[in-house]
Amino acid sequence: MRCSQWVALLMLLGGGLDAVVAAPASVPAAAAPAAYAESTAAYKDYMLQCAGCHRYDGAGVSQRAVPSFRNSVGLLATLPAGRDYMIRVPGAAQSQLGNAELAAVLNWIVATYGPDRAASGFRPFTPAEVGAARPYRFDDVAPVRRALDQQLAEQGHQLSPYTFGENTDHP
Repeated sequence: MRCSQWVALLMLLGGGLDAVVAAPASVPAAAAPAAYAESTAAYKDYMLQCAGCHRYDGAGVSQRAVPSFRNSVGLLATLPAGRDYMIRVPGAAQSQLGNAELAAVLNWIVATYGPDRAASGFRPFTPAEVGAARPYRFDDVAPVRRALDQQLAEQGHQLSPYTFGENTDHP
């Protein structure tokens, strides 16, 4: 059976396109997250959809309240609320990417900017997980991020600074 026939069969059975373009089957769970960093498509989508704010190197722009991905996304990806946050932030939830593409980009981000933190408990994002959380957009992202900061601080971890909603001009 040709690839196009498999795609048609999966779509007919209700799997949809997201089931077809999910994480590569050749990436075993034990190899994650490092194997996801090799995705050229996810890298390109990151550059087009995310790098404008978070920069090509994931460093963010602190004076504009755009947090760095370094030392943060790996930690966030280990918490259910952190995963939900990563999917639902406006730049992700409202991007032009489909659910499978967004899942691939999130996996690429974790693999590229936080593999050491996520390696012990990394569970790849899936199109189904993204599709389930994405429609529920945040009214205000700042308190959600502060709650995650607090939760991780109680575990002895520190996220990259996030100053959105704070007046940093005055003491």
